[in-house]
Amino acid sequence: MPIPTEITESKIHQRLSQLIATLIEEIGSERKLGRMTSLSANGIGKWCDLKSDPHLLKLIQFAYSLGWSMTELMSFAEGDEDPQVAIARKKKVLLLQLYGKNSSGR
Repeated sequence: MPIPTEITESKIHQRLSQLIATLIEEIGSERKLGRMTSLSANGIGKWCDLKSDPHLLKLIQFAYSLGWSMTELMSFAEGDEDPQVAIARKKKVLLLQLYGKNSSGR
């Protein structure tokens, strides 16, 4: 079945694909990312390969399981920030929230 043109030409879909590919590279596999987000590895792979359009509820689940709000995810998708930079920035924010700004790290 041919890939729908709307998906492959959409900047938002392309950016989400870049983010997912970066996460897969960082985490190690589609299967691990699937377990982490409670989504199927097959579905994640299809999003990454621009073969499927994510349903809104699954996209929300994906974002929240990574510690991102939908606003943050869509801001990334509409912007031009490097996926690795966005992931690193979000990790830093989550760590600050978890341990506090004034934590000495001990």
